[in-house]
Amino acid sequence: MFDGTFRKPVDAAVKPIGQALKRTGLSPDHLTIMGLLVGIGAGFAIGAGRLWVGAALVVLAALPDLLDGALAKASGLSSQRGAFFDSTVDRVTDMFLLGGIAWYFAVDPEAADELPLLPFAIAGVSSLVSYQRAKAESLGIDAKGGLMERAERIIAICIGLAFNVLLIPILWIML
Repeated sequence: MFDGTFRKPVDAAVKPIGQALKRTGLSPDHLTIMGLLVGIGAGFAIGAGRLWVGAALVVLAALPDLLDGALAKASGLSSQRGAFFDSTVDRVTDMFLLGGIAWYFAVDPEAADELPLLPFAIAGVSSLVSYQRAKAESLGIDAKGGLMERAERIIAICIGLAFNVLLIPILWIML
């Protein structure tokens, strides 16, 4: 939903930033990898119970992910390979975030024994969203839009991490 509704205004807002980043010598892949590394750090922070730190790192990881496409367009480096790499790294980052949440639940003595399975169920369902879109597009069907795309999942996770009491209900809603 957010990816479709807000894509044009967001692209317009980040276009000048992409132009500025072009002068730094960074490539879009550099930004993608930076986002991945920060996302991995977020997963470890979350697993260690540092939910606020994890939330802040999730937001920081989202920035390079937001800007890599703008840099690719500004520098004329947009490609199918780059889009594939970015999408793959997004899935890996998501798995680290959800794995961190699962670890947090696993080591929390107050959490129900089954609770670590919830983030893994979300990982499975969210990968299904990506698969459905890819399969539909390969068959010539438009599969843009819908609920719980990556942007919505990241926003929901950030809210749950920032307001710990909401984390479990948000994860159930995501599922």
